[in-house]
Amino acid sequence: MSTPVPFSKPSSYCGFTWPAQPVQGMQSLKHNIGGRKIVADDFETILNEGMKHLTFDEIQKEQEQLHGVADDVVLGENTINDLLLSLKEQLCRLKKGSAYESSESRSQAYAGNRDLEMAFLRANEFDPKVSAEKLIKFFKYKQELFGEESLVRDITAEDLDEDDVKCLLEGHFQYSPFRDRSGRKLCLAFPGVRTKKMIRFELRARFYALANSVETLVDISKGTVIVYYVVHQYQDHLNGAGYMEVTEFFYVIPMNIRGNHICMSSRLDCMIYNACVAMVPYRERVKTKVHYGSHVECQYILASYGITRGALPLRGANNDMDLTYSNAWFQQRKMQEQESQSRNQLDSSLSESTTAQPSNSLSYTSSLMPSSGNENDVLCLGRVVKSVGNERLHSLGLLYATAFDNGSVKDRRKIVNGIIDEIHRHDGRFLKLDT
Repeated sequence: MSTPVPFSKPSSYCGFTWPAQPVQGMQSLKHNIGGRKIVADDFETILNEGMKHLTFDEIQKEQEQLHGVADDVVLGENTINDLLLSLKEQLCRLKKGSAYESSESRSQAYAGNRDLEMAFLRANEFDPKVSAEKLIKFFKYKQELFGEESLVRDITAEDLDEDDVKCLLEGHFQYSPFRDRSGRKLCLAFPGVRTKKMIRFELRARFYALANSVETLVDISKGTVIVYYVVHQYQDHLNGAGYMEVTEFFYVIPMNIRGNHICMSSRLDCMIYNACVAMVPYRERVKTKVHYGSHVECQYILASYGITRGALPLRGANNDMDLTYSNAWFQQRKMQEQESQSRNQLDSSLSESTTAQPSNSLSYTSSLMPSSGNENDVLCLGRVVKSVGNERLHSLGLLYATAFDNGSVKDRRKIVNGIIDEIHRHDGRFLKLDT
């Protein structure tokens, strides 16, 4: 098979930016999906296939989501309760012999967590049947990747082994510190930095990273945009190994995917991603855009969709990978997990205690540390304060430091507002000592 080479002038049709010339030796590479052969020139066919299964209004709705102009869905409490009840009815129908049933038998509170159920409903346009099917698969994947014990608790960094962590820190899959112009979270994939390891390590690393996004229902409401960046040095040298598993995996995690952007510079990658696109639901195909060209060309096209170059962890004229934010995200995540574990242990100790603490002890403690009555508040006392709120502010500052230094005035304002929103999301306030 010959080495893929870049093309001179890309042609465009049906919303795709596409290479105009064939590459020798590449036509023999085919993928068999659902009993039929998928070749590079099927992209238009696959897109049209998605469109012809949807009504005009449905296509319009998906396009609005892609461009970030769709209206937010606001439901009343009664409607939400009815949807949750319908979801539970669907789960009762599907759960027999499943990992979900095993989780439910061991911890009803964990398996029936309202936030998790709402996350799946929001991610699947409030369709109880589809949400139930994906929730069943979610627990199945979790059991297969992390074992039976994981069915009754969240996955933390302690569940990852050395190979999982290495895979996570390679940077082939990471979050951006910025959002697009519609305020949506950006998930970035760089297949070219993958190393030749078992697909199991990659799936475990991705599960850890993606499952954490379930925590913020605001993010699920706004949605997530995924960018696959397969340009020049980020072309996948593993020839798509594991792509099918990863593509299926994305539609098990409760992510409200509002858009997929695939940037590439090789016809071989066109074939690989063509096969992946053929696997996704029809609605998702309408929200998928494929861009072909150099770094500059692809980044220019992404900017037209509200994804600026600064949102990508690429630096300098050579577009070298910057892993500063990705590594900081992992460290902050571990710090939050340790913080949560410590609080749970403290709550457990307090609940088991049968002796009330003397009132003078409480008075003595409060005299050492001014308290607002809320551990999530940020106390501005002109000195270092060891509190949950202040530690969170400090970790967020470290997390966004590089992005803040390299960002424009507009980007910096977004970062500051984002940090303030994160403190408020935990019911924290910014307080100073009243003298």
